[in-house]
Amino acid sequence: MQQEFFALVFGGIIGVLFKYWYDYKAMVYKELWQKRYGTYTKLLQLTGALPLYPEKANLIYKDLFTISEKMRDWYFEEGGLLLSMKTRNKYFEVQKKIQVILKDNILDSSLHDHYDIIRDLFSELRTELTNDLMSRNRLQDIFGNNKSNPGAIYK
Repeated sequence: MQQEFFALVFGGIIGVLFKYWYDYKAMVYKELWQKRYGTYTKLLQLTGALPLYPEKANLIYKDLFTISEKMRDWYFEEGGLLLSMKTRNKYFEVQKKIQVILKDNILDSSLHDHYDIIRDLFSELRTELTNDLMSRNRLQDIFGNNKSNPGAIYK
């Protein structure tokens, strides 16, 4: 009888600890998502400077330089700490490729030759941002009912 009592108490303690851990994880995720949403929209707007349709006319490399500076400021002043590892890697890939393009071109010349390349880079970065926010996921994916991506809510 005494062993059953201790097993019951021990099981209850483990259950309570698991519930607190799960609730804490959910709270942290919720706060992270809210912070990401608030700051990711700003980076999303910066990358929208080179849309697919309609293509913005008369952009010059100096415009790209300005966008890159604003992205840098965003990273250090607002959102850098909130990026997932995968999104952070994509952010730096975009910034590095922008610097390579800028190095080889005159700032006052037309961006037309590199427009599609940069637009595609920005699109890839936006995709990673939306993955972090899970804004393109179905509910069953978010709540872990997707067998190919179980527990997607915490990634």
